[in-house]
Amino acid sequence: MRLGLLLLIAIPALAQAADVDLSTIPDQPLIELSASQQILNFDVVLQNNTKEELEVSKFELSALDAKGELIAQKRLDTNGMSILTLVNRVVKPGEKIVLFNPLHSWAQELQLQNLRLDIALDSGEVSQKYQAALDLKPIRYENKSDLILPVTGRAFIHDGHDYYSHHRRLDVTGGMTTAIGVKTNMTRYAYDFVIVDAAGKMFRGDGEKNEDWYGFGTPVVAPAAGVVVAMSDGQLDNTKSKKNLQMSVEAFMKNHNLPFGNYAIIDHENGEYSFFAHFRNGSVKVKTGDKVKQGQKIGEMGFSGDAFLVHLHYQLQSNDHWGEGLPSYFKDFRRFVGGKFMPVGRGQVDSGDVVESTRK
Repeated sequence: MRLGLLLLIAIPALAQAADVDLSTIPDQPLIELSASQQILNFDVVLQNNTKEELEVSKFELSALDAKGELIAQKRLDTNGMSILTLVNRVVKPGEKIVLFNPLHSWAQELQLQNLRLDIALDSGEVSQKYQAALDLKPIRYENKSDLILPVTGRAFIHDGHDYYSHHRRLDVTGGMTTAIGVKTNMTRYAYDFVIVDAAGKMFRGDGEKNEDWYGFGTPVVAPAAGVVVAMSDGQLDNTKSKKNLQMSVEAFMKNHNLPFGNYAIIDHENGEYSFFAHFRNGSVKVKTGDKVKQGQKIGEMGFSGDAFLVHLHYQLQSNDHWGEGLPSYFKDFRRFVGGKFMPVGRGQVDSGDVVESTRK
């Protein structure tokens, strides 16, 4: 679904309306609320339909009021080096690239329901030969599920879904994603929960024994009630120096969930699904078809799959396969702020946060 009208205001007679095409992933951009900001985690797909190699030289996002008047604007361009923030800027003839929106964080009080994206592209020595615009109408997403944190104890968000996170940067135009039919990012709002001590250490000693990791075997609970629609157990845990997963292309093509190790998926029966990965081998105690209650233990934190540390990978998504990721707000937890834990009635967490559930 196209979200806006594509405009080309390039040099007359040099461009037609289909020369450069813009779209977003997801089709409907969402606004996530942090403790202090509104976050726009959408991607831009830029299709080059010309016979020239093009380079993005401007990326500009404007917030407009109901009359179309400017209320705020952010941009990257070649007046200096800010455009270098976009790692992928060059698109070959007939190909497309994904631009992870670098202008993602906005003040809480701004109205972001009407946005205009403007992109300019250079061709050879011709500066900004092509210009394209896309109108966006992002919406704030509110969970239908009343979620609690899936782990107990002091947890560090080793990698969340901020702009720099690997979860955030899934290129759906890549060879492997294209081969398996991935067209959206299920990990867009994912978290890696790691259990740490008061000093932030993840393990005792050198961590070579899995039992020395503070999180190994930590109970993982259902953040909301639902039905288990998929699970897998029996994959050996890695160690700090040895990865047991031998993932060939052939094996991956047969089982796309192989990198997640021992995992489970819960259908919350409202269009939201919780996905858990890297459980400890032999710890998944639920099976497909089981009904689970909020807070019920479903497994234990482990080291299985494509993992380099003991952790729980958790995400909320729109279906039980490659569904688009959804923002998740948790209730009844504490966040470490200003030297002490502060209660959070309901809120988002992200990379770098230290949190603790208040539920037993």
